Amino acid sequence: MSSRPATGHPAPRVALISVGIGRVQRGFERYFSDLFDVLQGPVALTLFKSGGERSAHERVPAGLRLVTALVRRLPGRWWGRTPYHRDCLAYAICLLPALWAGRFELIHCIDPPLAAVLGRLRGLGLMRTPLLFTEGSLMPASYYPSASHIHHVGQAAMAAAIAAGVPASHMTLVPCGVHGERFPPLEPQARERLRQRHGVAPQCLVVLVVSARMRTHKRVDHVIDEVAQLLPPTPPDELLLWIDGHPEEAEIDALARSRLGARCRIGHVGTDEVAELYQLADLLVHGALEESFGLVIVEAMCAGLPVLVHDSPHFRWLVGDDGQTVDMAQPGALADRLRAWRRLAPGDRPRPDLDRVRARFDWRALAQDYAALYRHTIDGASRTQPVCATPPSPGHTP
Repeated sequence: MSSRPATGHPAPRVALISVGIGRVQRGFERYFSDLFDVLQGPVALTLFKSGGERSAHERVPAGLRLVTALVRRLPGRWWGRTPYHRDCLAYAICLLPALWAGRFELIHCIDPPLAAVLGRLRGLGLMRTPLLFTEGSLMPASYYPSASHIHHVGQAAMAAAIAAGVPASHMTLVPCGVHGERFPPLEPQARERLRQRHGVAPQCLVVLVVSARMRTHKRVDHVIDEVAQLLPPTPPDELLLWIDGHPEEAEIDALARSRLGARCRIGHVGTDEVAELYQLADLLVHGALEESFGLVIVEAMCAGLPVLVHDSPHFRWLVGDDGQTVDMAQPGALADRLRAWRRLAPGDRPRPDLDRVRARFDWRALAQDYAALYRHTIDGASRTQPVCATPPSPGHTP
């Protein structure tokens, strides 16, 4: 599919739907908020969210609070196993009047349970608008909703779907984007002043983790255990593990303090402040064994910060030649790599190629691809069957 916008066509009218915007802040919400800001103009976008301030092109479905409260009272057998599934059902019910009106040429959705409901409505003939589903949760292909087209943000996930029998023509790969200008690298003197402001010694190796503070998936406990293997004999002012992220599991904080003491800082700064962490750190470590994408990894590379991630097809595709990989599943492997890293002089440590990273992931480079994806899905919806005509029952949606 060409990355150039279609000529001779008006801006496609697209409903961009994210259940969590205005309620929670996860990767889904951050990604769709950026997509809305970047594409408004080339695409006639209307952002449907759950709350917060609204511009002229943002809407909260009428009656959402009341319907959500009612759906949450339904017996478990009616829909799903979590409040998230029920919230998605309530959201779909409240969306129907806006979608029935025929204002939109395309619906773009990333929440899997919501996509499952919308796909069923399409299958019943209650909604005719084409549905574009962004697969951002490592969902097996057998669970894909009945969508007109599947959008992948990672190469490995798309390859797995093809191997599972989904036709390549029914899917498109366009990665997530970042605002590269928000993560500028600092000159050495400015970086030194930033470290002084945060009380970090010039010679200190700062290992940064930007992640929800949890064991499952993000495996922050693994990073803590591996960094702790460097002690002793490292002096306190020569090593610091800085963990920033939403507190999900209290035992993570307790583990970090018991294993590392003053050699660990824990917090959760605002989105606008994360760039400073990339600028003062020496290395970003991401302990997860799998991700659908990995926005913080790309942000760090945009800031010129070296990254160390798991050695897997997805992460090798994500970091390319601009990062390093290690077997995060192997105890001691990360600790060995960090010891080797400490022995390198700062000038000898590999750094990302900023031009290459931004050419792949900056929103300014990707906006045309997303506009083309929308036009491609709209144009092809009348000629193709849904990707998954008979999805699994809603109660088993991941």
